[in-house]
Amino acid sequence: MCNWDKFIAEYNDMRYFATDPVAVVRRCTTQCDIEVMGVVCSWLALGNRNQIFKKCCMAYDLMSGRPYDYVMSEQWREYKDSDVNFYRMFFYRDFYDLMQSLYNVYQQYDTLEEAIIVRNEELGIRNEYLSALISLLHANGIPCNTKSACKRLCLFLRWMVRRDGIVDLGVWTRLSPVYLLIPLDVHVNRVAREHGLLARTSADMRAVQELTNKCKELYPDDPGIMDFALFGVGYNSER
Repeated sequence: MCNWDKFIAEYNDMRYFATDPVAVVRRCTTQCDIEVMGVVCSWLALGNRNQIFKKCCMAYDLMSGRPYDYVMSEQWREYKDSDVNFYRMFFYRDFYDLMQSLYNVYQQYDTLEEAIIVRNEELGIRNEYLSALISLLHANGIPCNTKSACKRLCLFLRWMVRRDGIVDLGVWTRLSPVYLLIPLDVHVNRVAREHGLLARTSADMRAVQELTNKCKELYPDDPGIMDFALFGVGYNSER
């Protein structure tokens, strides 16, 4: 059996994430700045990690290092209908849509965390943060439902909710890490299969739930911490 504790202790460490999107999110200090930068960086988390990091840095600079103020200033409105490429299959018009979603949230709520709590109540669901988040964000690249693995949104939620403060920021203190879902990417999928944590062949939400339930057996209060162990096992096997 794999020594998951060992891999968690080693890889839940910012030295392995210095050029990861979360490193850009960690430049921010206020909750709303962290929320906005977290949404943008998770939205961009497609492809090569170094390229993602560069694009996240570009987005941070575009917002002059003050993401929340940028949203509320409405400077992003200049990108409406723009067909200029932003990153991979995203265009500046998609960035506009993402900013519009966040602007709508902050027009009504003090924080995105509060918006999710209220939306959960409106949807009649408890302790299920993903559906509420999806209902608040509307842009190309944001899933319209929870049928897919929703890896990038699960990653965003992990950043916001896990509270050890090492890699994840844990600014959402009213939501519990118990209910987080594992961000299922290609590497996590492979490692989870190799170690008997995942049997489902499709990389969809049912697979995410299957893997998360297995992780809860190991770490019932903080299943999301297993993401670092799965990353670490994969990182070691590729070196």
